[in-house]
Amino acid sequence: MDRIQLISELFASRLVAVVRSKSADEALALARAAAEGGIKFVEITFSVPGALDVIKELAGRKDLHVGAGTVLAPQQAERAIGVGAEFVVSPSLELNLISICHVADVACFPGAATPTEIVAAQRARADLVKIFPADLAGGPYFIRQMRGPFPDVRFMVSGGVSMKNVTDYVRVGVTGICLGSAYLETLLAEKGRKHFVKEMQRFVKSADKAQAKKAASRKSKQ
Repeated sequence: MDRIQLISELFASRLVAVVRSKSADEALALARAAAEGGIKFVEITFSVPGALDVIKELAGRKDLHVGAGTVLAPQQAERAIGVGAEFVVSPSLELNLISICHVADVACFPGAATPTEIVAAQRARADLVKIFPADLAGGPYFIRQMRGPFPDVRFMVSGGVSMKNVTDYVRVGVTGICLGSAYLETLLAEKGRKHFVKEMQRFVKSADKAQAKKAASRKSKQ
């Protein structure tokens, strides 16, 4: 799948499970539970021990798009792409990774937190601009304000996403909405797999409902 189609599929489903587990086995368990709950995109951060092996194993699944997160160096991006990562995510403005990814037709989402960083990422042809930490930047309100001067920028948000604001992020047009690693790990550890899967299904249902409502509203205005 090329990166343009990947972004289209992400826009259709919106949600990304971020995995920052303390072991490869825990990362695989979390990713699989998220997929069972209907999450179609999973980001495996480089802080996970054996992250490349985890990415490689998950890349074989047809029901899941797997990417690499916390990518801070060209070598990391190249290695992640080599084992099947379909997208590369950074918490900071790593513009040098964009060309590496695009040569391999892999999507690249550098991090940003200010208008200056957003426009820098846009000019470097980032596929999405990841706002991090989104909650501290201002949440959905910040995105709404940034869409004024930057209407063509496609956003990803990470940090502070919850059932209380996921629909707000859909309404303001965010393409990728990241479910935080700390939240997911705590939920799975304390509530168990069955409850975790149901919670993921609730997120998926909320995002889908908000997206359908937005599409209907846009259609009625035509």
